[in-house]
Amino acid sequence: MRVYIPVTFVGLRRAASSGALPSSGWRAQLLVESAEGTTSTGGSAASVDEAEYEALRAAAGQSLDALRSEPEAPRRRAVVVANVPDEWTESEPDGTVILTRRVPVERFLAVYADAPDSSAAVVAALNGKESPIEGIDLLWFARQELADLVS
Repeated sequence: MRVYIPVTFVGLRRAASSGALPSSGWRAQLLVESAEGTTSTGGSAASVDEAEYEALRAAAGQSLDALRSEPEAPRRRAVVVANVPDEWTESEPDGTVILTRRVPVERFLAVYADAPDSSAAVVAALNGKESPIEGIDLLWFARQELADLVS
């Protein structure tokens, strides 16, 4: 299954140095796609892109929430997209999943993150001020770029 894991740059740095997200217990957005191209919500192949985008946006919002409890983290949202076996997850009533194992970097499909110049919008959103954060798309990074992204 494909999961969208909201993280901070602290978690990304730990993943880059240790080879896996630092612990289990991450709450992730879930996207299940079948061989016929439908999502877990029964959408058509045309709606898979929409479902992926919604999962990414929801995880980006959760990353913003995570920044509130990590004042040492750079003020940038981040989301890891990974494929994990079903047995690595526990379903939650709200449609999210809890990851029960560390997710190795090899399972990362991509990392999405704010550009460094988005930090002012992130800070404004964290402080409850008007912010264009909802309109700022995260940048895509390949798994192989993780070390450069967090350096």
